[in-house]
Amino acid sequence: MASYKTLLLPLLHEILVREIGEANIKPLEWREISPEKYSFSVIINGEDEEVIVDFEHITDEAQKQYYLPQKYRSLKSVYNIAYMVSGTEIQSAKTTLKVLLTVMSTVVDIVKNFVQVNSPEALYVTASAKELGSDDKSQKANLYKAFIEKQLSSVPGYGVDTYRDGFIIVKQSK
Repeated sequence: MASYKTLLLPLLHEILVREIGEANIKPLEWREISPEKYSFSVIINGEDEEVIVDFEHITDEAQKQYYLPQKYRSLKSVYNIAYMVSGTEIQSAKTTLKVLLTVMSTVVDIVKNFVQVNSPEALYVTASAKELGSDDKSQKANLYKAFIEKQLSSVPGYGVDTYRDGFIIVKQSK
């Protein structure tokens, strides 16, 4: 028989992820650099850091095969979403959960704007590793999915699907 501790940890994790998804953290001010690139500033450990959010249009069939399951590969308007803090995707600086959620809230606000302006058929999102040399993305991927899935519910006509290490924000067919 499993101990209470063994049974309780997955339940606590699920509750935490659900609460994070419910988070109502105000996004930071951001600006559009180009139609597919945005930026904003955030204070991390007392330093002003620039965050760049980039929407890479995926047109290459080999990239589509990597990023998308078979049922979405015929879509034409597909973007990979990436964001970098001061030029790196790796979260090497230890940040508080509040700072991470503020960054996520701002990225989601940018994604919502991009979706409303450009009406893409699909967006692919994957988490980066927390530490250099690590392949473990599961914790951040779960956080991203919970947060984005909940916040994206205010944009009608889009849903979320999973694939590989990431997930896909996909326009629902009518």
